[in-house]
Amino acid sequence: MPPAGDAATRFAHLSRAQTVVAVACLLAFTAACLFSLRGVPLSIPNPTQQTDAMMYRRVIQRVHAGEGYYSALGAELRQGHYASRSVFNWRTPLHLMFIEAIGEPASHWVLAALAVVACILACLATNRAGGPGLLQAIVTGLALSNCFLFGLDFHLYSDVWAGVLMVISVSSYEFDWWPAGAATAILALFFRELALPFVLVNLGFALWRRRRAEVVAWVSGLLLWAAYFLVHASAVRALILPGDIPVAWMRLGGLHFILTTTLMSLLIGFPDWVAALFLPAMLFGLAGWKTGIGNRVAAVVAVYLAIYCVVGTNVNLYWGALTNPLLAFGLVWFLPAAIDVVRSLLAPRKARVDAG
Repeated sequence: MPPAGDAATRFAHLSRAQTVVAVACLLAFTAACLFSLRGVPLSIPNPTQQTDAMMYRRVIQRVHAGEGYYSALGAELRQGHYASRSVFNWRTPLHLMFIEAIGEPASHWVLAALAVVACILACLATNRAGGPGLLQAIVTGLALSNCFLFGLDFHLYSDVWAGVLMVISVSSYEFDWWPAGAATAILALFFRELALPFVLVNLGFALWRRRRAEVVAWVSGLLLWAAYFLVHASAVRALILPGDIPVAWMRLGGLHFILTTTLMSLLIGFPDWVAALFLPAMLFGLAGWKTGIGNRVAAVVAVYLAIYCVVGTNVNLYWGALTNPLLAFGLVWFLPAAIDVVRSLLAPRKARVDAG
């Protein structure tokens, strides 16, 4: 592995004019993020004492007592006044059935162990790509901190499991461990269908690079998941009642909803404007990261943020459990990118020409 910090970012060899444009874009996007906060808070207070985690725990308890999964889930969704007419609000069974099977605190420890693996792999991947690996381990650990907070029951959210598996998957590609990368990504998809864009982006990379065996692996995994999800959807459709509450997923939330998803992290404890500063910095870091898995991570994040601009409601902040651990790469690479920007702005003209 090369020593940390020996890889230049895309901003290293820009002309002064190009660098000024890049900085102007960063400042303009930051201003847009701050403007999107006007008068509308990112988080909405919960008017009840009930949470999704409490609901999922009751489902597990009912299944443990002998009730069928879909019967238990449907009853709890309706009792909690969730939008149970949408198939996408009925979680696929693997996640909660897995927790019911191994029990607690075993499921806490499994998730925490996976998060540790994710942190280690992210550290090694960033270091191998020339970045600050130790800093990456710390930042990824903070991004996945909900995996270690046993008292808050984040293990009951399938999004959290999928996000951890996605970090393991993308980090595996730094070492060309594509079988591990594909397997963990498909497993994430079985935990949460929101991992589908991640899988499709990686399939696109395999097609682009003409890696036939990898393409076969991705397509096979997708077909298995499609069969699994169709069986799930069929079971849900049979249980939907005329009085079930509908939901409109197309909300065009734009930047405001993207910022809302960043709160599925330690940022939830800070004022909203902090998230509006961190998001541009993380995206700027990803834009500059040109080595290793930089393009892959940036493509995945770009696809997810484009989707979040259109789809999602203001209570779906937990979707950030999938994207925030990936944005953590951008926060780490913001430092090398910022250093290269300053150097490009201050470098004498001759030095810039020679470097190019």
